[in-house]
Amino acid sequence: MHKITHHSRKAHASTCTAHSRRGAFTLVELLIAITIASALTAIALPTLKDSMRQNTLSRCASLVKGAFINARSQAIRSGRPFGVVVERRRHEIGSGAADSLDFTVANYSTRLYYVQSPIEYRGDFDDAVLYPIFVDSDTTSDTDPVVPSFFVPQSSAGLLFAAANPNTGVGNSTAAKQLINLGTRFAVAGESYQFRITGLVQLTLTGTGLTNLGGNQVAYHPQIPAGAGVLVSFDYQDFSPQQPALPGILFNTQSPNPIPNPLPPGQTALQYACTLSTFPAGIAAYQSHKFKFRTNPIKAPLAPVNLIGKSIIDLSVSGTGTNPIAFNAQEIVDQLPATDIPPVDAGLSLNDVIVMFAADGKLDGVFYDQRSVTGGAGSARISGFAYQRFAPSASVSFNVGFIDGILDNVDDMARYPENVPGTDYQINPGDPGFVQPAPPAALVVSKVPNFANTDCAWVSVQPLSGNVRLEGVASQPAVSRLNSYYGFAPAAGSQTARNVVRSRMHQSRRLSSAGAVQ
Repeated sequence: MHKITHHSRKAHASTCTAHSRRGAFTLVELLIAITIASALTAIALPTLKDSMRQNTLSRCASLVKGAFINARSQAIRSGRPFGVVVERRRHEIGSGAADSLDFTVANYSTRLYYVQSPIEYRGDFDDAVLYPIFVDSDTTSDTDPVVPSFFVPQSSAGLLFAAANPNTGVGNSTAAKQLINLGTRFAVAGESYQFRITGLVQLTLTGTGLTNLGGNQVAYHPQIPAGAGVLVSFDYQDFSPQQPALPGILFNTQSPNPIPNPLPPGQTALQYACTLSTFPAGIAAYQSHKFKFRTNPIKAPLAPVNLIGKSIIDLSVSGTGTNPIAFNAQEIVDQLPATDIPPVDAGLSLNDVIVMFAADGKLDGVFYDQRSVTGGAGSARISGFAYQRFAPSASVSFNVGFIDGILDNVDDMARYPENVPGTDYQINPGDPGFVQPAPPAALVVSKVPNFANTDCAWVSVQPLSGNVRLEGVASQPAVSRLNSYYGFAPAAGSQTARNVVRSRMHQSRRLSSAGAVQ
């Protein structure tokens, strides 16, 4: 047996101790290592967070693009209009004066869902009809034009009668109004959907005319049943009540068609004038006609699309080619920046944005809000928001950006990254506040706005083909280039802030609109 001597044991212990010293760290070495690791992490973490944030936005932009592509495919497959709803994060912006409203909460979306067009509405029974009539817009004069309208008995179209009720539901929003409202298209007497609703009024038709319609009158005709119903105002191709002088559409009770003396038996001057007038589309007036309404979209049984992280659809800078900020809540409320914004009634809600595709894959139309203003000068107020249907001739674009890239005031966008000299910001008492320092100073921000952030993206739908494109946000040009291209001048009041904003949006989308400014 091998015998371990005292000397060998001592040598072995020394060797182990030496190995232990070489394999461990001293406290000083550990502190140095932790300090270096912390410094490297502090340097790398912002870059890592930015990378993760950008990856999340890229995924969300692809989700948004995919939702539109899926809706278009569903429209082609089903042979019926199908679309996408871009849901506002919140629909209530408050009430009262404009400077107390919160536009931002309604200016972004984190969720999309699908909708489809229901079966067209032809009335409450098989023989439901309406009646083309003429309404005298001013009973105190015989020289004013008579305006063509439709009278729809309540017994024929209960849904339409409910949609015309001005006092149903909070914010005048009911199920009926969601299906039929201003902008809804309809057909009469076998024609195509050439008519578009511009007004719905509940009233009663009696043997002497209309009641509950101010001073307006209608020529009574025994073939029209008396009773409750709806007066439908409309646009038709090149005709609208705001253009009453179009030839072949309307006449008045004087020259070139003077009132005969005596009048035909049983006719008033208004009734005689109506017999001379021509109704749009050649439809026989005061006769019964079948009808059909292309009702607004209803929810489809498909799973919604939810965005993740801090990525959102920035509706404040989304819109059509003609108005690239059309979906902005402030733009909807403040349509005339040069005038005071009317106060908003309590309980009103903004609607979502709907993009519909036709059965052939083309863009069928876009639904978004139009404000309703009631009251005269000094007492005007915003009393409701209703869908208007818009058939765009240029692309419809949605900005996919970050929640901290939304600007609270749309007019602040005119001065980022620089103010355009000569811009009139049309500031009125009670307007929403500007970010300080106020214009004409350049906008100072902590985060780059989504419309100028090249990390953000545009999802655009082309109207004629229905194709959906995903492209990056273009950087803003220097003021000198912007001025040169759009003809902005330095003299005070040469351009308004809202128009500068629209120009900046066009430049932000120039990669998809072939803009000339680079």
